[in-house]
Amino acid sequence: MKAIARTLGMTAENVVGVLNGAVAASGPGLGEPRCWVNTGWSRSVDLESAPQWAGLDPGAADAEEVRGLVAVLVAADSTRSTKSQVAGLLLDVWCLGVKNALAPESMSESRLAGHRGLYFSAYEGHVQVPAGLARALVFGAAAYARGFGFEPEGELAEEFAEAAVLLGKPAGPSPIGFGRDGKPFFVNGPYDDPEAVLRTLRRAVGDDGFHFD
Repeated sequence: MKAIARTLGMTAENVVGVLNGAVAASGPGLGEPRCWVNTGWSRSVDLESAPQWAGLDPGAADAEEVRGLVAVLVAADSTRSTKSQVAGLLLDVWCLGVKNALAPESMSESRLAGHRGLYFSAYEGHVQVPAGLARALVFGAAAYARGFGFEPEGELAEEFAEAAVLLGKPAGPSPIGFGRDGKPFFVNGPYDDPEAVLRTLRRAVGDDGFHFD
């Protein structure tokens, strides 16, 4: 429990509360989750230290403009129910870490199939990946951003914690490389506060320690 708390940047007490809520909603006996990511995800990260995952993005060469965003969908099956608990996470793997999260929702297999198509509709496609890869992306991106002072806050923090419960405990530090060209790269999005982000980056790494667009 303490390891999960450290990964999420939360207290152990808060994680227990989130976990208890997730179990109450989904029932006991959640197994290893099924996970999907958008096609082209590998172009936004460095897999030099994770060659075992380099071939899990068959559409990478055909992906459109790379902006450092990776979408992850997680479905945890229960031994007590025919439905799965499904959560989604949008990651900024270049700088901010967790950009958005959809808290777990109970879905039948047919509803999950439709939801998955809609969830990845803004991308060229999606691919199923091992849960270990999804954990490395999600927890690794969150830890990378935390190193510069970026943390999910408010409702996003709660929804991220609930979604992370479905992924389970990471095996250790992520072998995936984040940032771009060795530095954080901030791409201003429609809901970002660019002045606050740049102030945080300057405090963390100085004027020459990051890129921005």
